[in-house]
Amino acid sequence: MDLIHLFKWKEYFVEKSDKKDTWLTLTKFFAPFGIAGIVVLLIIWTDYFEFGGVILSYFFPPTSLLGRLWAIPFGLRLGLSLWEVIVAVVFVDLITSLFMVWNFDMALKIPFLGKLILEAEEKGHEYLNKYSFISRLAFLGIALFIAVPFNGTNAVMGSIIGRIIGMKPWYVWLAVVIGSFLGCFLVATPIYGAYLFIPNS
Repeated sequence: MDLIHLFKWKEYFVEKSDKKDTWLTLTKFFAPFGIAGIVVLLIIWTDYFEFGGVILSYFFPPTSLLGRLWAIPFGLRLGLSLWEVIVAVVFVDLITSLFMVWNFDMALKIPFLGKLILEAEEKGHEYLNKYSFISRLAFLGIALFIAVPFNGTNAVMGSIIGRIIGMKPWYVWLAVVIGSFLGCFLVATPIYGAYLFIPNS
């Protein structure tokens, strides 16, 4: 029995046996990882480890409440420019949102990951009840939800909420990216200004 049959990969990736559908589904699943891998290789090749440090600090913050409020000051402290820090944080949101809008249904079938997504979906319904403007404004609502630092706002949650209210995947992704840029700019600008006027210790 080969490994492909052993892991029953089609149960997780595709519902049809059509080759075209199979390769399209596989491409959507692995493309975000491929893009992230290319960026990691570029960081290593160029010794741009400060940029990678910001990405890691945003992806793995000390607590889920901090997010960009932790990663942006960290990046500025490392000596990166305002725009370098913003691009690093937005890149993480771009990749995680791309994975979610492309693979939500398939990811639900994967053990452990599916359970986490279902829990996040339940949380998304709570956010919709709490912040009714999201469903009323749709695209703009998702962008504002990501931009304003509510408790628990992130690209994954924004992508799930976009799905709940019935938005098309590419519109959800674009709204998340725009919201991420706006949110990073709102957080980074005053912090960067403080770094310019307060001498480094």
